[in-house]
Amino acid sequence: MRKIFLLIVGLPPAFTIIFGHVYDSNVVNQIPLTICDEDQSSLSRTLIDMYADSEKFSIVSHAATIDDVHAEIFSGRAKAALIIPKNFSREVKLGRGSEISIVVNSSNNMFGNASLSAAQEINRTFSIGVAQKIFEGANLLPDAAMATVYPIKMSVRILGNPTNGYSPFMLSGLILNGLQIGVMLAFVTFLTDELQLRRDFTKIFYVRFIFRRVATIWLFGMIGCALSLIVATKFFAIPMRGSWLDVLILGGAFLFFVEGVLMIFSAIAPQPELALQAPLLYIMPGLLYSGLSFPTFDMNEFARLYASTMPMTYAGDNLRDILLIGHAPNLWQDFRAMLLGGTIGICIALTIFFLRLKKGGSNVPARN
Repeated sequence: MRKIFLLIVGLPPAFTIIFGHVYDSNVVNQIPLTICDEDQSSLSRTLIDMYADSEKFSIVSHAATIDDVHAEIFSGRAKAALIIPKNFSREVKLGRGSEISIVVNSSNNMFGNASLSAAQEINRTFSIGVAQKIFEGANLLPDAAMATVYPIKMSVRILGNPTNGYSPFMLSGLILNGLQIGVMLAFVTFLTDELQLRRDFTKIFYVRFIFRRVATIWLFGMIGCALSLIVATKFFAIPMRGSWLDVLILGGAFLFFVEGVLMIFSAIAPQPELALQAPLLYIMPGLLYSGLSFPTFDMNEFARLYASTMPMTYAGDNLRDILLIGHAPNLWQDFRAMLLGGTIGICIALTIFFLRLKKGGSNVPARN
């Protein structure tokens, strides 16, 4: 029992600490950038200085040609490139405009999205500043010049995760994933073990024994869930804007669903080793199909159907909404779905277990 307690109560907080440090910087900064300045003017150097001053980029090299730019990116030394064409300054000052190029290695979307977003912001600020100077040169006052250049302003208000940080975005889902892995390691072999022992017990005894084990694992899981969220909120600055009661209700239903699913694997597996290995094929894709990183409403029919069988699908978004927004609109709907899923899983597992026990013969003496 001590081993089970350590797996379920200790493993999820350990996962929280490990993954919390992975996302500790919270946003992608210091993206390696190479510069190809074909203009070599004071205006191009001003633009380069803006990129150098941005915490999003770290200038790692200067390329002489476009081929050198591609070489820097394909070698992995740079993840993005800024290309400033010849006659850039002259074309801008003549009012004809010019075009700079941003080249991004988006094999990792985190680099790609962060690079493009930061580059657009820097270029917009630079363009407005240059245009304002041009209009001021035409004897417009600074405020009038700015209004002419930038007639429509936009304010942005981001709710929930205003920094677009990766830690608030991903850590809650990773906590749930660590929790179900801990439960799997501690729980999934117990029906297989009983089938191998073939104890000569009554059906009522087995039912009581199984539900005691389910209740014990559930209780340990709730402790592990609470400890993990305390670590996340106290040490990794994950906000808790919602109710701890809602979190515990969600966690309890999630654990119940996880146990129901794992009991099916435990009941059908011929060996304890297979009972541990088979659920990995089911659990590991959970983060991809749960909607945590890619929304389920935009998945194809197969993906949505597969996702509907996974506890993470019903818990991941809800936990993140409770933490970051303060409430989860689908909490009670998904709570009922998880209770139903867990109940169905346990009923299927018990049916398979007793059929296999009867087929194998339950009158074999118990081992000492």
